[in-house]
Amino acid sequence: MSVMNGLLLEAGPWIRTILVVVFLLIALIQLIRLAPPRRRRGDAISDTADLADLLGQTGRVVTPLRPVGICEFDRRRVECVAESGYVEKDKQIKVIRVAGTQPTVRATDETLGKDERHV
Repeated sequence: MSVMNGLLLEAGPWIRTILVVVFLLIALIQLIRLAPPRRRRGDAISDTADLADLLGQTGRVVTPLRPVGICEFDRRRVECVAESGYVEKDKQIKVIRVAGTQPTVRATDETLGKDERHV
């Protein structure tokens, strides 16, 4: 320890300043180092295998599809893309295609009433 103190005392003030700055930069980098996010099942992006099961199912539009929005299938909410642009809220839809993590839906001619929304 005394050897290190002796070297620092003999070194000019600019070397000590550089050493302090390097030490502080290393400490700062360690503080702000980001760990990869931990993703729980069903969080954010739906699992592709689960989405494939939606093919052919009917559901309802929760938020308007412009052309992307949220649809609900058996109380499960999924981000979907409308086949033909805009689809209003509470319209009945059917999944016609699943490509990766993006189901494509087609609006049917029916609008669901209050009684049918949470069936």
